[in-house]
Amino acid sequence: MTTPPSLDNRITPLLELSRQDVPLRLRLQSRQAAVLLFSPWLLTILLFRPLFRDQPVTMLGLLPGLAAALHVQWHLSYHLATNHRRFEEDRLYSTLGAANWITLLRACAVVTLAGFLPLAIQRDNGQLYPDALTWAPGFIYLGISLTDLLDGFVARRQGRETELGKRLDIVTDAAGLLVASLLAVILIRLPVFSLLVGLAYYPFIFGIWLRQRRALPVVALQSRPYARIIAGCQMGLVGMALLPIFHPALTFLAAYIVMTPLLLGFLRDWLVVSCRVKTDAGQQASLDLCAKSMMMKAPLALRLVILTGGIATFFNPNVYQASLSWQLAHSFCCLLAGLGLMGRSAGLALVLMIAVNQSPFGITAISMITFGTAAALMLTGTGTMSLWAPEDRILYRR
Repeated sequence: MTTPPSLDNRITPLLELSRQDVPLRLRLQSRQAAVLLFSPWLLTILLFRPLFRDQPVTMLGLLPGLAAALHVQWHLSYHLATNHRRFEEDRLYSTLGAANWITLLRACAVVTLAGFLPLAIQRDNGQLYPDALTWAPGFIYLGISLTDLLDGFVARRQGRETELGKRLDIVTDAAGLLVASLLAVILIRLPVFSLLVGLAYYPFIFGIWLRQRRALPVVALQSRPYARIIAGCQMGLVGMALLPIFHPALTFLAAYIVMTPLLLGFLRDWLVVSCRVKTDAGQQASLDLCAKSMMMKAPLALRLVILTGGIATFFNPNVYQASLSWQLAHSFCCLLAGLGLMGRSAGLALVLMIAVNQSPFGITAISMITFGTAAALMLTGTGTMSLWAPEDRILYRR
């Protein structure tokens, strides 16, 4: 997965850009993008007219989709003059390019996802969607999250990594996370506090803009791979929570586990951006070094807890009424996590295995502790004395 917003610290200062003549073809493509972005919202109005007539309160569900479309389109139109590579302001591309169109298609999917909000607000006999549509929001948002990798890949392959593309990618990820979180909260799949993660991006950006308007110093953030991991986990969590196969008690627990370091990361970034903490040449503060040291040692305790939970479950199978296949899979994943052998992957498997509605382990003290610890291990990694952690080489790539 990839980062809410991509919430991954690729935020550039919101400088006043010099207005240059934008090619006519680029302006026309911007208008075509507007048609693409607003089409799902207009289609929502058309499809749900009877619902709006019978239950006018459901019309409130139209506002997030409209706001998302307007937000992305404003950024596209206002920043067309940044459709160039970094430090190549004199070489403006005359078309949006394939990568930006992929990002805009993702933004279109965000507006489509927002179209489910009027249905979610409707609560007749607990039936929120027709059965055929129950899975759609989760799959749509997971698709939005996974294709976050695609636009960047295409841009690099074509040599067209533009400032406009970076901005659109961040704006799309932020809007997508907020819309998906709001939908999950209305469906009672995530706690209300999850909205803080989706909303945090906007005061952060506003604070940067305000400091620049007041001529106060602003430090450009350097990319932090760990921030991408946390943000990616948050996006993955929201997408999985939107699927109707996981127990809400466990998705709530996972939300608090993932949300805490993400919000602390926003606070840390704000302190760095606003020059309130001192950092070295690599933009590492003393707190960063302490956190890094802790993240190498704390996973040992997490792995021990998981291993203990696996042993307890294995030697008391009758308590959980687990079939042999479930029990062997659970015990094997606990063993892998305890040894630090592909520990993040084993943690993910445990999280899915315990949280799914068909899980025989139920909501017990041991299952909750094992689930929460496995979720935390996905964030921290397996740390020292790991047998093999290939995921780290992938996740920490720059």
